[in-house]
Amino acid sequence: MGLIIDTGIFIKAERESRADLARFIPRGEDVGLCSITVSELYEGVYLANSEQRAADRREFIEQFALVMPVIDFTMNAALVHARLRAAQRKKGKMIGAHDLIIAATAMSLGWDILTLNRSEFRQIEGLGVREA
Repeated sequence: MGLIIDTGIFIKAERESRADLARFIPRGEDVGLCSITVSELYEGVYLANSEQRAADRREFIEQFALVMPVIDFTMNAALVHARLRAAQRKKGKMIGAHDLIIAATAMSLGWDILTLNRSEFRQIEGLGVREA
């Protein structure tokens, strides 16, 4: 069993003056982040209101992106994603596109999500959700 770390965990750590990410992650767990999470975090670099803020955000991302596995969106994850998206469309309740990709990636691995956005991920049946 492992954990996919949701984007919000990284954003919270960065906003809390670069708080130690390890405090959010249970010991002894395999952990990873989705490639879409890397994209979301780098979006914050490009939206920064100053060059210094952009550089600080980039440095923060690189601290963990170089040591934590980045998990790609695979064919298996795509099939899980299609099933989840179809189920949500049938119910008329869609969650954010990126969150659905993160959820599908976790489920394709048999992993849980570690998140601060529990309400969104709890809508996905069969997804293990842990709150930081």
